[in-house]
Amino acid sequence: MTDIFSLVTSASWQKLKHISTNIIQPKETRQNRAHLNAISYLSQAPYSSSDGYHYLAEVANEDAITACSLSLYRASLLFAYKHIINKDFQRAHEECYQAISYLQEGLNRLEITTELQQDNLMARSCCLVNSLASQAELQEARTKNKIASHLVFILGMHRSGTSALAGMLAEAGFAAPSDLMPATTANPKGYWESLSIIRRNEDFIIEMESHWSSCLPLPAGWSESISARKWRTSLVNLISEAYAGAELPIIKDPRFCKLLIGLEPWLESNLIDTSFIIPIRHPLEVSNSLHQAEGIELYNALSLWIESILMAEHATRERKRKFISFDDLIQDPSNALETCLKFIEPSSDPENTANALNFHNGGRLETFRQATEFIDKRLKRQRPVITEKDLTETASCYNARLTNLAIEMYQTILSNITDNHGISRKLDGMKSRIFRNIS
Repeated sequence: MTDIFSLVTSASWQKLKHISTNIIQPKETRQNRAHLNAISYLSQAPYSSSDGYHYLAEVANEDAITACSLSLYRASLLFAYKHIINKDFQRAHEECYQAISYLQEGLNRLEITTELQQDNLMARSCCLVNSLASQAELQEARTKNKIASHLVFILGMHRSGTSALAGMLAEAGFAAPSDLMPATTANPKGYWESLSIIRRNEDFIIEMESHWSSCLPLPAGWSESISARKWRTSLVNLISEAYAGAELPIIKDPRFCKLLIGLEPWLESNLIDTSFIIPIRHPLEVSNSLHQAEGIELYNALSLWIESILMAEHATRERKRKFISFDDLIQDPSNALETCLKFIEPSSDPENTANALNFHNGGRLETFRQATEFIDKRLKRQRPVITEKDLTETASCYNARLTNLAIEMYQTILSNITDNHGISRKLDGMKSRIFRNIS
């Protein structure tokens, strides 16, 4: 139960709700009931229409002092959220610090947390303010219909088929950004990315002293920082401008593989639905394409492919996601599109979704056909081969080991492509070998 404290102080309402509804107690006891009701109470966001006081009443039946501490936590949290809405971050910090102090008292009585030093409490209050601020901005954008209720992210490494998939979905009726990145000789049918979002993501990565082509990790704790909060603020505005609130917007930028963890406050807010589609292409095809388009050598290209897959997979765990084979997309686009439509179709707003995705009437069948015709098999120019130059370079032994690991990852995902938990479990089993070879 020691994760509860960090989940509350990062505003992870969805994960807390998942714990409260899926926890299995080996034995029904008064303490277990108090734990479960406390977590259910703590899973209520400050902007939630449900106050959760019935959970607090159940906690009070077991331990009135604990219930009092949690009630004081909730009151301080609500005041903090009010100050955040009013852009008074100094008072919001003060209230969050007080809220966390009360939270700690209550959780200690339940024996599900440990004592923290004062500087750690300050750090957690800063994290909570930053997360709540991002959720407040998202709530405002949703209330004003500036951002859709359901965002569709296309995740994947450069040259992995993300553009082909995004273009097909756009032709099928999903919303593309108004400020599209222009097509190039490397991508003659376009990238289907928002120029403003790309530039903001790149600027933020540079601010974090990194680059999209770097395998070095971003600074520890970056996603909870004030800089990350400001980055999320700009993304709310840019998404609002680029998509104008249109339903089912396609949000695509390979940099999101590295940055998606920074959107946790949005993903945990319960304010939007999200779907993640991850095209998976043979790593040597990606590497050869990267070399041709960007001049990146084999070792670096393979490292980037591995890193992007691991980060995208980890950031989307327990979320609605679908891996799509690049080869299946190219060879059978009709089936790939149907798979994507069935995957995305369930929504918190089924009426809008049905209108957007119903291709089973005469007027929409033609759109479906045109969408699948967007995929041009002739644009697949790379093959999964290693050149003799690659094998004779000084780093050929590293190249060989990394190539084998990348291919093993690729085959692991393909063989478990309908089993998200299986993919996570098997990639976890490979990570120690992977990190030894890309460190």
